[in-house]
Amino acid sequence: MKEFIDQYPPYQIYLTLLLALCAIVQLVYWLRYGRVATHWHSLREPEGAGTPPVSVVVVVADDPEYVTEHLPKLLTQKHPNYEVVVVDDGSEIDLTDELVMMQAQYPHLRFTTIKADPVFRHSKKLALTVGIKAARYDNIIFTDADSIPSSDKWLSIMARGFNGGQLVVGYTGIQRRPGIANKIMRCQRLTTSIRYLNAAIRGHVYRGIYNNIGYTKRLFFGNKGYTHLRMTLGEDDLFVQKVAPVCARRTSVMLNPGATMRQFQWGGIRWWRAEQRYRGAGFDLYPGRVRATVFFELLTRALLIAATIALGVLLPPVLWIAGVGLFALRELAMLATVRMIARRVGERRILWAYIAHDFCAPVGELFHWIGRRLRPSQRLWI
Repeated sequence: MKEFIDQYPPYQIYLTLLLALCAIVQLVYWLRYGRVATHWHSLREPEGAGTPPVSVVVVVADDPEYVTEHLPKLLTQKHPNYEVVVVDDGSEIDLTDELVMMQAQYPHLRFTTIKADPVFRHSKKLALTVGIKAARYDNIIFTDADSIPSSDKWLSIMARGFNGGQLVVGYTGIQRRPGIANKIMRCQRLTTSIRYLNAAIRGHVYRGIYNNIGYTKRLFFGNKGYTHLRMTLGEDDLFVQKVAPVCARRTSVMLNPGATMRQFQWGGIRWWRAEQRYRGAGFDLYPGRVRATVFFELLTRALLIAATIALGVLLPPVLWIAGVGLFALRELAMLATVRMIARRVGERRILWAYIAHDFCAPVGELFHWIGRRLRPSQRLWI
């Protein structure tokens, strides 16, 4: 062994060892993520448990199109006992007539209105709190006017999470549209979701996505509601981090293609970058353990890619083949895991795009982090 090592300059040996170390770390990450692919219900449901009654809370503002075209998809869910509570959050367009007409057709629709105040502005958290107070049932699923359920079984699947659970976490993907920009957005959303879903399954929940998350009234009011009230986000991650010590072992992760929400794509890459800069601002307030885990995964991935490229330029064939073999092993583990998870949440035809995304993500995340500091989103505070 020593004779073999002595054949090569130290820098070649160190480069090979760096690649091997990063490949092993990456394999550990993806083996852990594999639990998302094989996960079913997080909690053991009580024997004979049915589908619990549930309230769906959705906040709408100046969006009559959502009320007439997309709200019926919430109102026609196959669930035996539920209501939909619409909170009209200070719309300049009066939505009352549309909602009253809709209520005549769907008696389980209820709505309430918050009048706009030009002096005292408020964040979406106030509207959500009003919706929580108006809800009849203790179990509440939250969604948003920027997304629709992928099937009429969405609510019944998500509601089962309340059988023993206080917090229910689901998946929200970007709606499928033609073009490479759409695939990039879907790949980024899937990557982020894999991280928080894996953490929730392992009992270390730290976030959900606001379009598809649920928690009980008891959990909400028992922990004094939302924090960061002047911040225009945080209802799906900062609140979850606040209640995590209480409900980490009573968190249900519901993964099913029929339980997926699809978020509308309102624009191209520029719109998506603005959304990432806005939504990513809350990441700086996450627990240090979460930020370190994400950073270390991105760092080892970047080093693995860089070391593999350097191997091809600087190293002899023997070491180069060994390095490429380790890199290929990591890629196969990643692709196999992503393929299984994508099927579980209803993502289709993004596997090859995911390979390109996987290569570019560390650099993209770095620029995204720098952009948040140089130009914070103006939507962040009221």
